[in-house]
Amino acid sequence: MVIDSHALLWWLEGRPELSERAKGLLDTAEQQSGVYYLNAVTFWELRLKELRGQLRPSRPMREWPVFLRRLPWLQIQATTHEIWLSSAELDWPHRDPADRILAATALHYDVPVLTKDRVFHESHSPVQAVW
Repeated sequence: MVIDSHALLWWLEGRPELSERAKGLLDTAEQQSGVYYLNAVTFWELRLKELRGQLRPSRPMREWPVFLRRLPWLQIQATTHEIWLSSAELDWPHRDPADRILAATALHYDVPVLTKDRVFHESHSPVQAVW
């Protein structure tokens, strides 16, 4: 499963906006047999919001990769040229570059996206979404 930025933020911060299903999946991820993916674009997206004052995480964004790399069930994925090209080629009207990267990452690994974002739940989304 690819984790969207808000799902990761809400889980790490213990925020009530996280659905019970999403919380359960993340809380029990270590006991599950699969791997969860976090595309590096998530750090870019959240750091921009932090710098703009739209986000005030309890832990500075610069510390997140260090902490998250300790989770054995989570793989932080670089945005490779294949992912960039695939995101550009998606037959999807959604224009947000970070969301397109997440969709391309999910397609690359053949997994759903853990997200509340409605564009991932619409019928024309190229990936399955879980919330």
